[in-house]
Amino acid sequence: MKLFLFALVVASATAIPLNNYRNADEEDWQLVPDTDGNMHLVDIRNNDDQDITPLFNAFNDVVFRLFTRSNPTSPQFIQINNQAQLVNSNFNVNHQTRFQIHGWNGGGHDGTGASIRNAYLNRGDFNVFTVDWGRGAGTPNYVLARNRVNEVGQVVAQFIDFLNVNGLPHSRVSVVGHSLGAQVAGATGKRTTRGRVETIVGLDPAGPLFALDDPANRLHHTDANYVESIITDGGRLGFQHPIAHANFYPNWGTSQPGCGVDLTGQCGHNLATTLMVESINPIHIFGAIRCRGLDDIRDRNCVISGTSRRLGGEPVQDGPGIVGSVYFLTTNGASPFAHGPR
Repeated sequence: MKLFLFALVVASATAIPLNNYRNADEEDWQLVPDTDGNMHLVDIRNNDDQDITPLFNAFNDVVFRLFTRSNPTSPQFIQINNQAQLVNSNFNVNHQTRFQIHGWNGGGHDGTGASIRNAYLNRGDFNVFTVDWGRGAGTPNYVLARNRVNEVGQVVAQFIDFLNVNGLPHSRVSVVGHSLGAQVAGATGKRTTRGRVETIVGLDPAGPLFALDDPANRLHHTDANYVESIITDGGRLGFQHPIAHANFYPNWGTSQPGCGVDLTGQCGHNLATTLMVESINPIHIFGAIRCRGLDDIRDRNCVISGTSRRLGGEPVQDGPGIVGSVYFLTTNGASPFAHGPR
């Protein structure tokens, strides 16, 4: 009986969207994953439980944890405009600085973003800040969490500007976010006031409730000097369209090797983070070929139209970015995922 009910849930969540055939006040149930990969069946039109959700004030509730090679596992907490905390921390203005932002229902613990954090610290001397907006993302109401994206982005932007006042150039800043966190990264880039962030990497940016024709409220190529999107469950949990400078579609951006049937898309959606983590290690090179556009990806027939490029890596920008460029690559079904240069 349980298997039958699950099949009904999956079938309804993976069917052709009915948005075009519904009235605005009707329900729209979809499966959406949280940061830990747990799937939730939610009505993305419903915001009725806002009154019972704890109040969230991004300026007060977003937590910034600093990790460096001097404190790789024990975080140092830095508050916006708290000069004393910054001076007494291991923050080094001469080091590259990376921000990691979690998605829906993430945060609230020191292990947030541990895999990305460890990858950077194993690579070299970095200031790694994990952005914990768990008090805003930790709600059963996906719609409410999505509506907090811009508010959180504003606070992260203020924090980056605060570091800039204290001598850190924006050119040393890269922001990496997964799913809803990728949309927060875009909101961050839009809101810095003292300079433009150097790079943003969106790891399968969240698709539900984000529109192609509303770039002011989603990740966009103008949010940083270079924006990269890694699409591993495009058109379902992830945003499929090429909205960055370089847009990578591993294994056509949908069914991923090693994920099996993956009816909900959960495995593929989370794989974007895994690929990024592996790419930071210089021995793993994810070489990709440039296609003519999204239609090549949808048709699963990439006709080479330009030079190759690597996915992710450190530094992430592999030469000048061409807005809207589309890249295809294949990966293994288990670590090491990288096939090497193309």
